[in-house]
Amino acid sequence: MSGTPPAPASTTDDADVEALLADIDSSLADFDNRLKAEMAAWAKPAPKSATTLPSLSANTELAVPDDTDAQSISTTEASPFLAELERAAAIQRGGSDGDAVEREIRARALHEALGRLFNFFNAFCRHANALAPAISRPYRLDAQTAFENLQWQEASVRYRLQNLREQSLMDHVTLTIRLAAPSPLEVIRRWDQVDQLRKEMHIFSLREHDGEDFAGPPKAENVRVLVACDLPVQLTFRANYRKDRVDLLSRNLDGFGIAAFTCPTAALDQRLLDDLGRFLIDRSDKLPAGLQPVHFRSQL
Repeated sequence: MSGTPPAPASTTDDADVEALLADIDSSLADFDNRLKAEMAAWAKPAPKSATTLPSLSANTELAVPDDTDAQSISTTEASPFLAELERAAAIQRGGSDGDAVEREIRARALHEALGRLFNFFNAFCRHANALAPAISRPYRLDAQTAFENLQWQEASVRYRLQNLREQSLMDHVTLTIRLAAPSPLEVIRRWDQVDQLRKEMHIFSLREHDGEDFAGPPKAENVRVLVACDLPVQLTFRANYRKDRVDLLSRNLDGFGIAAFTCPTAALDQRLLDDLGRFLIDRSDKLPAGLQPVHFRSQL
């Protein structure tokens, strides 16, 4: 078969190919030179600086500095066994470092105890508000006048941390209960006892019925006071991290007045909370034995 033979490559095409190959060779040589320079630079020790990070290999170990915030890395909070080991290690180390760790462990235990207390009373308020129990415990202002046949109205609980940091410890938990009498309470006082009655009502958080002022002519022998039927009960559990205990300040807990108690952290257990809850809804007439009464002098 006959055909037309291909035309021979022109001189121009050969020149273009040779120029392209030369350009490729030049690029490769330049890349090789830059690669050698980079490798030489990496071989030199890096200057020390604040931002230099160590290279990690499969066998590299990172050491945690001694002053690392223990709360941010500790796992003992969820493990009593690890907390026990941590305490034993701190005692064995001795010195100020061991004392600091021991204080931190005690503070964490008190913080957690207050957290359990808040969770208990959060559920307690919900159930007690639904039940609205009758409270037969009398609240006496004097031998002749008393709030009786009280009815549970509502209860709430709140807490406060020492500050706004994420790992902040609990400062206090406050339980507030509102009881109500069937009707306002009429109190009779001599005119020279009215000022003292005002002070007592302020301490007990009582108020006059419908904003009435004390009735009676000036210097009358007896003055009639109509006290509103609302009766508040308040308990504030404050963390005392210095003495490893909870300080309880109460208003109208077992009758009118201010009462103070202390409770070691170890005694603030579920049994104490249950017994206190039973007392508050009048299923028991005794406060928990773990609450130790202490003298309280009002600063009002």
